[in-house]
Amino acid sequence: MTDDEVKAFLLQRPRFLSEHPELFFALELEAEPSGEGKAGSVVSLVERQAALLRAKVRHQEARVAQLLRVVEENNAIHQRLLSWIRGLLLANTQGQRARQSVLGLAQAFSVPFVRLVAWEPEVELQKAFRGLQPDCQILSGLGLNVPTQNEITEMATALAHPICLPASSYQAGLAFLGVGGQKGAIDLGISASGSAALLPLRVGLAPHASGLLVLASDDAGRFSQDHGIDFLLSIAEIVSACLLVGPRSSPVKRKKVKGDTQG
Repeated sequence: MTDDEVKAFLLQRPRFLSEHPELFFALELEAEPSGEGKAGSVVSLVERQAALLRAKVRHQEARVAQLLRVVEENNAIHQRLLSWIRGLLLANTQGQRARQSVLGLAQAFSVPFVRLVAWEPEVELQKAFRGLQPDCQILSGLGLNVPTQNEITEMATALAHPICLPASSYQAGLAFLGVGGQKGAIDLGISASGSAALLPLRVGLAPHASGLLVLASDDAGRFSQDHGIDFLLSIAEIVSACLLVGPRSSPVKRKKVKGDTQG
């Protein structure tokens, strides 16, 4: 019989091999050079299938191990995030909250560079920022011309959520200029081969950004979109809620009227 006749026979009787399982041990295939046999050698069909299954199991084991590492890393980040939030909740003043938002964040997550810049913070926060420079900055006090300030605020407003990008990118360079003053990234000591995360800060659901939190590292893989931005989004929302809440109004005292027995 020719090869074509054998193929046609098997196609016409798809259960033939099931009815004759002894053929699995007699049929021979070329072994793949994967440790199970040398190139050019032959193995039975059963041995070949077993080798393929073992390779698939090894791949699945490696995948599971990788997922477990990711879970452990996310759990560690979650614990550090909770510790950082606890510090914010224990802060009693805007100065303490600003310090924890920047310096506490850098320490909790071992980020080499963290700086916060706000456009027009309330008076109390302005005083706090002056005591925390250069880690906390007011945009108008950086000595930048108005067009550059507008470009920075427009760039931050255009960000619907935090982004990660190379330190050499245009947006990162503009952000470094915003937090570092006229010398920009040169003054900050950030390597062009590093990476950065830009976190726009907003008052509630305001469409326009009121500030920008910048995280950077000389490690090119430290901040990457592939890693996800869920934690960065949480950080941006928490810092915005803690600092950029607008002027706090004093409670209105109710005038006492005659015969009023309530405090």
